[in-house]
Amino acid sequence: MSNVHQFTSKDLILETACNWISAIDRGLSKDEKEQFTLWMMQSNAHQDALYELAHLWDEISVLNELSNLFPHRNSKQPKKRWLVSTSIAASLFAALMVCSYLLINLENGYSQQLAKVNYTKIYKTKVGEQATYALPDGTIVQLNTNSLLEVAYSKGRRQLLLNRGEGRFNVAKDASRPFSVMAGNKSFTALGTVFNVQRNTSSDLELVVTEGKVMITDPSVAVDASDFKAYQSADKNADKIRQINANIVASGEKAVIEQSITKPITQLSIDDVERDLAWQNGMLVFNGEPLSDALNEVSRYTSTRFKLSSEELASIKVAGVFKAGDVAGLLESLHTNFAINHERQGKHTVTLTQNTKS
Repeated sequence: MSNVHQFTSKDLILETACNWISAIDRGLSKDEKEQFTLWMMQSNAHQDALYELAHLWDEISVLNELSNLFPHRNSKQPKKRWLVSTSIAASLFAALMVCSYLLINLENGYSQQLAKVNYTKIYKTKVGEQATYALPDGTIVQLNTNSLLEVAYSKGRRQLLLNRGEGRFNVAKDASRPFSVMAGNKSFTALGTVFNVQRNTSSDLELVVTEGKVMITDPSVAVDASDFKAYQSADKNADKIRQINANIVASGEKAVIEQSITKPITQLSIDDVERDLAWQNGMLVFNGEPLSDALNEVSRYTSTRFKLSSEELASIKVAGVFKAGDVAGLLESLHTNFAINHERQGKHTVTLTQNTKS
């Protein structure tokens, strides 16, 4: 349960790589060699960062900046040559040391460990953009507007992190590598599944399952292949599910999580499913929502923001089908059906008022 993959930003990877090059240059202790080996075998991105920085090492301006940002850990052995013309020799030495350690790792059988990390990538969409991606295992991911997804596949697990936005996951079956999507402070594990996760905030999430089942847990619960079949066949009342405080959501059901608390699972009608997932066809469907809620949803797909002139206007119930991002069409429909007028204030703000004339 402790080998959950940690998602690391590029900036943090580069910072760590700088620290390792500095440490290699002054000499690694036995413990540091082990830590360096483990860090290098975690991801190809770690190796790429080391090589990139090694190539930059002979740029004296970069070298000086690195020496300021990442000073030597061992102050008893200062290296004056960082700031002098012998920096090129230092760069070659550091690069050779990096290569030497990589070769040692391979000779000691670490190549097999490195091979466990099969795939890592970041996918993202802009405001108003939707995109579909095929992952190496055959899983299809469709991202909604303004979404950010990190993917990390290893030999024993497929883990994804939805940093923001919304995604639909058509999961390729592979019992040897469980598939989990982490969003906010929840983890959604596919049990042979097509499902949709919407992240509103870190503690407010929505899950809609359209095929199979999904198990909701805390992110600290890592599902291994040995556990997968038991979870897959378990129902929501099984002891194994209760032990990890999990919830099971089946096809045609929806889970709403508010303030980190999973509300009672609800059964959806076909119309409910079509409305919740209309974005996958580039559409928005409203069926009696308050105008304020409908406009908040519209705003996810555009830079336009709406100001309502009154609480009465905000509470008007609206219904209809709109193309995501089509602000002009929405405003025209509001004017035609509800006598709601609009006025643009600046480039991205629209004020709405209701015509009360008889």
